[in-house]
Amino acid sequence: MLETPPGRASRAPAPSRVPDVEDIPSGYAHLHCEERRVKGTPSRLFTFPNGDTDVARTVVCLPGLGASGRSFAPMEPLAGRFRLLLWTPPLHTPATHTPLQWNLAVLNDPEARLPERFALVGSSYGSLLSIAFALAHPERVKALVLVSPVASVRRVRRLAVTLSTLVRTPRPLAYLFAPTVARVLGGARLPPEGRAEIVREARRLTPVELLRRLRDVLAADFHPRLHQLRVPTLVIQGGRDLLVPPRAARDVAEHIPGARLELLRDASHLPYMSHPEAFNAAVGAFLQEHGAGTPRLVP
Repeated sequence: MLETPPGRASRAPAPSRVPDVEDIPSGYAHLHCEERRVKGTPSRLFTFPNGDTDVARTVVCLPGLGASGRSFAPMEPLAGRFRLLLWTPPLHTPATHTPLQWNLAVLNDPEARLPERFALVGSSYGSLLSIAFALAHPERVKALVLVSPVASVRRVRRLAVTLSTLVRTPRPLAYLFAPTVARVLGGARLPPEGRAEIVREARRLTPVELLRRLRDVLAADFHPRLHQLRVPTLVIQGGRDLLVPPRAARDVAEHIPGARLELLRDASHLPYMSHPEAFNAAVGAFLQEHGAGTPRLVP
C-alpha cells in the first residue's frame, strides 16, 4: 500500500520547513508499506524491497515516541541477512487502554501475523515496549536490542520531559517546535532527510495521542524487573544523548543478565539514523549470533 501519490514520493522536503505528511524524504520512500488491521485498529508495517523472507530470521523493529517504522530505513544493509519488519504503533489508542497496554495486546494478537518467535529492536519508547513485551511474553522473544533504553523515567534526564511537554501545545505551535525537537533527538550528525522524516511522521499523531504515550514513559518503572529478562540483550547508547544519559543505559545493561553495552560516543538519541554504519555493524553481529534459529535463554 503506497502512502503518497505517484511522483511525490521521491521529493525530499527542505530541512528549513516542516514537511507535509505526504512528503516522504529521499532514502525513506522506497520501503514497502502494508497496513495490517489488528483488533480493529490499522497498523503500518514497512519492509525492504528484496529483503530476506526467512521467517526464522524475523526481527521486529519498534520506533520511538511519535516516529514510524520507516525511521529504521538506514538499517537496510542488514535486510539481506534478516527479515526486518519495521512496525508502526497504531496512530490512535482506545480510551480503554494506555498506549503501552494497547501496543502489547496488538503485537501479541494473531491478527498481527508475527512469527511465534522473533528478535526485537526497540528505540526509546520502542525500547520500553520491547522490555514490556519480553517480560510479558518471554517465550516469543529470541533476542533484544534496546536503543537509548527507557526502563524508568527516574533515569531519564529532565530535559526529555521538558521537551516532551511541547506536545501539550496547540497543534500549529507543536509543528513549529518539531524541527528543533528533531535536531535535539538526532544530534548534529543526523542528516536533513532524517530530521525531515521524524518531523513528518510526528505530524501524523494528535497532541492528545503523543501526550498519552508520554504518560506511559512518565509512569514506567521496569527497572526492578530487568533481572527477570532471560534473553540475549544488546544495549546501544549514544554518548551525546541529551535525553537518556549513558549512565542510564549502562544501568539497564548491568541489570539484565548477560547483557552487552555498545556505546557510540559521537551519536545522540537516534544512532540508527545518525550513525548507521556503526549501529548496523554492532546489531548485525549480535543478531547473527542470537537472532536466528531456536532462542537461547541466558542462564
